[in-house]
Amino acid sequence: MTQDGDIEPGLSHPPVTTAPATPPWHRYDPWSPTPFQDVPAPAPRRPRTPRRTVLAAALAVFFASGAAGLAMGAYLEHENLRSTLPETGHDLPDRPARSVPDIAADALPGVVTLHVRGVGRQDTGTGFVFDTHGRILTNNHVVAPGDSDDGEISVTFADGTTSRATLVGRDAHSDLAVVEAAHAGHLTPLPLGNSDDVRVGDPVVAIGAPFDLPGTVTAGIVSATRRSVTANGEKGEGDDVSYTDALQTDAPINPGNSGGPLLDGRARVVGINSAIRAADADADAAEGTAGSIGLGFAIPVNHARRVADQLIAEDRAGGTG
Repeated sequence: MTQDGDIEPGLSHPPVTTAPATPPWHRYDPWSPTPFQDVPAPAPRRPRTPRRTVLAAALAVFFASGAAGLAMGAYLEHENLRSTLPETGHDLPDRPARSVPDIAADALPGVVTLHVRGVGRQDTGTGFVFDTHGRILTNNHVVAPGDSDDGEISVTFADGTTSRATLVGRDAHSDLAVVEAAHAGHLTPLPLGNSDDVRVGDPVVAIGAPFDLPGTVTAGIVSATRRSVTANGEKGEGDDVSYTDALQTDAPINPGNSGGPLLDGRARVVGINSAIRAADADADAAEGTAGSIGLGFAIPVNHARRVADQLIAEDRAGGTG
């Protein structure tokens, strides 16, 4: 630089110093429509979410996830059980059981006591009204002694009245017989069930006249099905009687119950009580001394119905029965 203050040639100009920007509050004019002059608008700020809202949302997500997990676990567990456990059957027949007094009240009017004499023998048994004509179904071994010239069959009804009966037909092989009582058309036949539907454990009721005590009611269950049982046949008639597919019951059955109905829980006949297993059966005990030990056998009613229908048809056709 020269003494005159001129800038020497070749030297650069001194740096220009820029004045600092005026702070916005220095440009504040309270009377202006825009108090802050030339101040850029601040960038919009995102609203702050309260901490409580964030916490509540997090808990909601947590519990929703937990509920979904539990639901999925339960579903998978259910599917696993379905694949390993047997499904409950829905095709079993409905079998609502009634009370024993109700069953007895319905069935007793259709059960009869049979007194049979002939050929030097006198027997007592049971039967039940089979159809609206007053025909009675019973065991052959009950009425067989009355099938002779001097034989006699009498029927005692639930009200105590007695009537003579004639033999319609009998079958020694199946141990079934049909008799017809005079003046018995007013009686209502007992409804027949389906012995094919009987299952072990089903409740049953037996009605008969054990030791000539008419109207005796006992109850139990079906303890087995499809039993092959051989009972003593009639004297002089050859082989023993065989009950095929017999129903086994623990309902007490005694001498005199033969030919009586075995009823299911809906008061329908499912079997004809025909034989018992006695404790002294192998000891050649005298007739009539054996008692029930909870092993009784009944002819399935489906088989009995077929035989009875055949015996009635043969009687109508003039057969010997």
